[in-house]
Amino acid sequence: MKKHGILLVGAKRTHQRSHAEVFGAHPRCNLVAVASEKGDPEGRADRYQALADDLGVPYIPDLDEALARDDVDIVSSTPMVELRGGVAAKCMDAGKHVYMDKPLAGSVEDLDLIVAASERNDVRVQMFTMNLAPWVQAARQAVVDGRVGELRAVHAENIFAKGRAGSVNRGTVRKESETPDRFTFIEAKREMFDVGIYSLGFIHAITGRAFESVYAHTGNYFFGEHASVGVEDFGAMAIKLEGGVTATLAGGRFGWTSHPKGGPQKVVIVGTEGTLTFDAYRPRIELYNNEVAFSQPPVDPHDPMGMWEPSHPAYGAPPKQTWTQLPLPNAMVLDVDAFVRCIEEGREPDVNPRVAASMTEVILGAYASAARGEEVTLPLPR
Repeated sequence: MKKHGILLVGAKRTHQRSHAEVFGAHPRCNLVAVASEKGDPEGRADRYQALADDLGVPYIPDLDEALARDDVDIVSSTPMVELRGGVAAKCMDAGKHVYMDKPLAGSVEDLDLIVAASERNDVRVQMFTMNLAPWVQAARQAVVDGRVGELRAVHAENIFAKGRAGSVNRGTVRKESETPDRFTFIEAKREMFDVGIYSLGFIHAITGRAFESVYAHTGNYFFGEHASVGVEDFGAMAIKLEGGVTATLAGGRFGWTSHPKGGPQKVVIVGTEGTLTFDAYRPRIELYNNEVAFSQPPVDPHDPMGMWEPSHPAYGAPPKQTWTQLPLPNAMVLDVDAFVRCIEEGREPDVNPRVAASMTEVILGAYASAARGEEVTLPLPR
């Protein structure tokens, strides 16, 4: 079988590094090139070139030229949030399948653009989630099997333990913007947006129900870097789902030393006959010995929050040794393989553009809710 040619639209210090590693290791895929929009609107040509050099593939600074190649079948798309709608639509209109970074886009206009492009083209499009992680699928199956009776509520959380917490000035209170116009900075990024989408994915995978409204709160609780650019480091939401089910979630970032591993990942399902908790870190082994305890790495001037791979080995974080997980499959490996199989079998992905847009729209509604201090009905007005 001919291998699927993968075009990488994204630079270093984005999630493209992880996407490239997984696609490159897939037995039926082959990395072809790295590309960016013509004129490099992100101003990061050196980062595109550096990624291409690391992977041993060419860098094409003109997306149209790259999409015209016959050996490109799939686009792995991780450009900056503000470019995602236009890039995805262009790739689909060129007849390419698209594997998209999360969240889908940063505005309802771009969400609609992506959905429309997917529906006018015979291509498969999927947004990355961790929904196929075994512990999430176990929670889904528990609901399907009726192990808690009739479902009443779901709680999901995903919080990253990265960065030096405690640097925000005491008493800092920020005013949320109803319609954020920028999502990623060198110092920080919108964490409810970038991390909260995982929790929304868990809720969708477990319930399969539509989102009807959201009430949210955002703030700067831990990091001066986030406060300095006016974006949230953490967010919490209460959501009404169709059928009278309630969901709550937490998503964000809270510091290297706030958790013995990478940060909490769990789901709680509540029904008429009981409650069950599913945790990415259970079962686990806890180790107590005379090894040196985890210490925070020096601050990387190119990435103060430790969001990406370190710019130099001196800035790399040491491993956290107290908790050891039992071997689990990599969620992205499972997700990419499911996407490839959807292409080969002509099936629609579970997290297709319409589903991914509905989840992303919850977060956009959450910003409006946090700004107004009131519940916001979904879908958002056009």
